[in-house]
Amino acid sequence: MRSALALAAAGVLFAATADTPVNGVIALVRAQIAEKRADGQTAKEVHKLKLSERLDDQVIEELESEGAGPKTVEELIGLRDHTRELPAPSAALPFPHDGRPSMDDQREMLRLARQSALAYANSLPDFMCTEVVHRYLGDHNSWDLKDTLQLKLTYFEHKEDYKLLTINGRATQKGYEDAGGSISEGEFGSMMLQVFEMRAAAQFRWDHWTTLRKRVAHVLSFRVTPEHSTYRLAFGWIGGKGRDSVIVGQHGFVYIDKETNQVLRIWAEADSIPWDFPVRETTTMLDYDFTDISGHRFLVPLKADVRLASDQSRTRNVLEFEAYQKFGADATISFDGK
Repeated sequence: MRSALALAAAGVLFAATADTPVNGVIALVRAQIAEKRADGQTAKEVHKLKLSERLDDQVIEELESEGAGPKTVEELIGLRDHTRELPAPSAALPFPHDGRPSMDDQREMLRLARQSALAYANSLPDFMCTEVVHRYLGDHNSWDLKDTLQLKLTYFEHKEDYKLLTINGRATQKGYEDAGGSISEGEFGSMMLQVFEMRAAAQFRWDHWTTLRKRVAHVLSFRVTPEHSTYRLAFGWIGGKGRDSVIVGQHGFVYIDKETNQVLRIWAEADSIPWDFPVRETTTMLDYDFTDISGHRFLVPLKADVRLASDQSRTRNVLEFEAYQKFGADATISFDGK
């Protein structure tokens, strides 16, 4: 069995010397997982691939759920970004799921998802966690790490408070908004409200099934027009004079857990940006997952990937949320450099 899998993997690698279809990528990663190859080794093999078809997020989600490691996932994300203009896969993808839900089932799922999203912020307990922000400069093809911020995030009485603790591992007295560069706030409910509030008048369409972190999920496309949007882009020195801001529309996808009807992911891209506004494009992918806080399971932000392009540069912030614990007089969090 092991020998057969090795031969299968070798066959895929041989085919990869020419343009590789998406199913070839899937076969390669699956063979590497079955062989229990190291994540770094699999990532190197994926890096060698030149694709002939567009690789989309569903492939990444499914392979991550099957066991692809973080380095491999990052290489797959790179392939996704490189192949945006290529044609869709010509063959069906090998990810079996149920058929499309009936319209009645879709409406009920959306009703329950909206109900959960609107109640989300109020459902969270007071807590503390660590937020680590890796900030990059670059483009779609490569990213160079600029710095790493570490923050203490406190969620108390439904409000977020950010305290910047270290920059590149060194303690700092700067405030989060004074750190310069691109920053992100509002992961604990704001994005859900921007999409699911009734005044947003979002248009939803059921798109497909996927498996996200081993949980089967509905994927719905959505669009919010600028007239109904509360999504504000800001550009300039935070807190300084001359800061520009504008309300824009947005579109993207929401991932709804089949079992609980809760939001597992939001991917959103700004649209209808005025032609003379300095920000040209921005996308945000925010992942939620279930974690334990004082013996109870809560759906909380897990990670986020925020990308912004202005006339001068492209930035990417990768946020990770860790070490959740209930907020209280006896709560402590240990930070590097603190």
